[in-house]
Amino acid sequence: MKTLPCLHDSRGARSHTLFFVAVSWAVLIIKFVLAGLDTPVGTVPDMNAGDFGLAVIGVLGIWVGREYTEKNKPQLNQPPEDGPL
Repeated sequence: MKTLPCLHDSRGARSHTLFFVAVSWAVLIIKFVLAGLDTPVGTVPDMNAGDFGLAVIGVLGIWVGREYTEKNKPQLNQPPEDGPL
């Protein structure tokens, strides 16, 4: 049985999602660089900096949020040190 490709995240765990984030990031960079150029198959549609920024926020924002919550999860689930009020 084939498995999905994966990369290792900041904690060293295997992450299939990170692979797709990396591919999406590469596609965004290529699209932004090639925007407006004439190619043999036609003109690549324009992409301004605002469009690029919104796409980057959409792709990377969710991943960074996930990394933050996973990193701080043990701290969030522990009871307060001073005990109940």
